[in-house]
Amino acid sequence: MSRSFELLSEACAGLPYRARKMFGGYGFFAANGGMFAGIVTNDEVVFKLADEAARTELIAAGGHPWTFEGGGRAMTMQAWIVVPEDFYDDPERLAAWASRAHRLVPGKLAARAKGRASRRPGAGAAPPPARPRARAPRQSAAAPGGAASKAQKAGTTRRRPGGGSRRPRR
Repeated sequence: MSRSFELLSEACAGLPYRARKMFGGYGFFAANGGMFAGIVTNDEVVFKLADEAARTELIAAGGHPWTFEGGGRAMTMQAWIVVPEDFYDDPERLAAWASRAHRLVPGKLAARAKGRASRRPGAGAAPPPARPRARAPRQSAAAPGGAASKAQKAGTTRRRPGGGSRRPRR
């Protein structure tokens, strides 16, 4: 195990969480399913801070947004802040920020709902009232003039050429 994993695990000792291996490091998940911390590139500790004021405060303390290489280009995750170097030598400060990130993390379902709503046009607006659907009148299967065919009278249907169902054979 890495030094950062041990430090972050100790910092989260009083919190309900579970750690899982992912993206070459570890993800720390709150009981609501939201990920609030992680160990990422170069064994760095990151916190997910959904609150802009908290992000600004941690950046002012020496942190910076997490940047990684993805698809041949640098990608910056604005909500994920890499903790300052001096946090590694101050377990109480690391624990305080871990607790804050844990408290601020949205639940997994809330994050999904927010993501879906932001991609829909008119998100946040009330849904339109439901309209009853009118069905078209059913057409008679009888031949013109009202006479039914022999197959219709016998209750059989036409078979497909080659026989069998529409599903392809394996």
